[in-house]
Amino acid sequence: MIPVTHSETAQIALSQINVFPIKSIGGISQSQAWVEKQGISFDRRFMVASDDGVMITARKYPLLVKVSAAILPHGLVLSYPNKTPITLKYSEFQMATTEAIVWGDSFDAYSTTEEANSWFSDIIGVSVQLLYTGEQSNRVRAKINQNVSFADGYPLLIISEGSLQALNERSPQQHSMDNFRTNLVVTGNEPFIEDSWKRIRIGEVEFEAVKPCSRCILTTVDPITGKFNSLKEPLKTLSQFRADSRGDVYFGQNLIALNEGIIRAGDKVEVLETKPKEFYPDNSEQHLTLTCVEREEIAQDFCTFWLEPTKQQTLPTYQPGQHLPLQIEVNGEYVSRRYTLSSSPSRPGRYAISVKRVDEGRISNWLHDNFHVGDSLVADKPDGTFHLGHHTDKLLLLSAGSGITPMISMLRYLADNKQIRNVVFYHQCRTEADIPYQEELNTLAKQHPHLTVHIALSRPSKAWNGLQGRLSRKHLNIIDDLTDRQVFVCGPDAFMSQAKDQLQQAGLALSNYHQEAFGVAKKQPVKEQTFTVSVDGNLFEGNNQKTLLEQAEDAGIMIANSCRAGLCGACKVTVESGVVDQPDVPALLPGEKEAGKVLACCCVPKSDIEVVS
Repeated sequence: MIPVTHSETAQIALSQINVFPIKSIGGISQSQAWVEKQGISFDRRFMVASDDGVMITARKYPLLVKVSAAILPHGLVLSYPNKTPITLKYSEFQMATTEAIVWGDSFDAYSTTEEANSWFSDIIGVSVQLLYTGEQSNRVRAKINQNVSFADGYPLLIISEGSLQALNERSPQQHSMDNFRTNLVVTGNEPFIEDSWKRIRIGEVEFEAVKPCSRCILTTVDPITGKFNSLKEPLKTLSQFRADSRGDVYFGQNLIALNEGIIRAGDKVEVLETKPKEFYPDNSEQHLTLTCVEREEIAQDFCTFWLEPTKQQTLPTYQPGQHLPLQIEVNGEYVSRRYTLSSSPSRPGRYAISVKRVDEGRISNWLHDNFHVGDSLVADKPDGTFHLGHHTDKLLLLSAGSGITPMISMLRYLADNKQIRNVVFYHQCRTEADIPYQEELNTLAKQHPHLTVHIALSRPSKAWNGLQGRLSRKHLNIIDDLTDRQVFVCGPDAFMSQAKDQLQQAGLALSNYHQEAFGVAKKQPVKEQTFTVSVDGNLFEGNNQKTLLEQAEDAGIMIANSCRAGLCGACKVTVESGVVDQPDVPALLPGEKEAGKVLACCCVPKSDIEVVS
């Protein structure tokens, strides 16, 4: 036992008491509560279950968190948005003995009403039943030698406000205690002080901390919208500094009550016995907070956003051509995207991303309309495999549309380092108004006699004297020593496919060809087929119309993801059996596709498949 002084605990008090009458629904905050050994009175005494008694939770059906409850002397009133509330009266319960299964525990529970079963079945979309533990739960957990309600494993959970603050300081988003569905919240500024508690007393009740609470995908369900967080936060951040050697993530401490009694909000937390805190390696990478300091219109519907660090952070260096992973809040939802840096690492101190408006481009249009000087966003350090590397001689930088961004970064880098020895810069766009960086390109061409700039317009005016039409063999023929060049290509999929074919026909070796992509190739419509899909053992009916990631999400199964465009590799999974259509994308490294690795964000099933993450 580690000695405890009064000054260490004088400022710690119980600030919140939460009960969750039905497993996975919204919580109820109480000013006081009666604590039993099986848990707080009314906490998780009900559970939605399949017809064969297996628990159903918001891990698979996140909309359950939008169900709210009011506790009445004779039962409960349940509400759900745009649905008629339902009153459950204990006196009307059928109380038929029914097997209930929570994780590995099988025990007797009791049926409620057909009306309740239908009400929840309508919300979830599958046939379910609402079960009741009874006054005393029949579930006995051997690990703690106590009765436990329908809670996952332990009767109570406690988290300190200091722990949440420490998480929010690291996370790109802000989270509330509602994400963690904790029963008890205590004050205090010391992060994870609860990890050091072995025995505590609050009000009339003495508690023992039995183990850290292992966290799961449920923490990523937004308690307001009932949707999974697209960035998998806060679990992603917690996994970086609160994970053990097996990868299990912990936040909060599981408690058991050693006696029964009343606790009240405001009660002091008396620490009776302490223990060493668990150790978790800190593998987190520092997020960057970047503020827009300038908007530069570089062409029609094409804007450069110049970004500088907000918190006096040192900007990580990068290779010309790499991406900047961004996290943007759009109408209350955090969205992850990657934009290639158009700035050059030879000009440190600020980053630049150049964003073109595109049809149905949700984030690109939002940035144009809403991201102004003084606004901030969160980013990770730049990465990506598409960059100049050691190549500086005999280059062809070939781009179309927004694909010009890595090329201008490369060209700026070469110019600053006096390495423009033999560079051809070719860009294709529609009209004169669509030519980006036109003045800068003209200036660089005048300053560097070994730089040749070609602009090809597909819809030029009559006054245009330059190249016309889309990339063709005629255009390539004007480039000297074509097959001796290292060629970097970026643009829409159709452009890159055409460029690759024509360059190969011209005799360019594949070892000299380097390709980037700003998205996943769009496939031609195919006749719909249905298949059985297994993701980490979770089975659902899939098809050949949508990506594996979209289908898994529709089935309530989460696969880690970030860019959703084949660029980052966060959603990489392994195909154990079956066939998928996997396009060539940058995040798949050489040999990985042949080894069965695919990206869930852009692969589409072509047969029954089984994948593991």
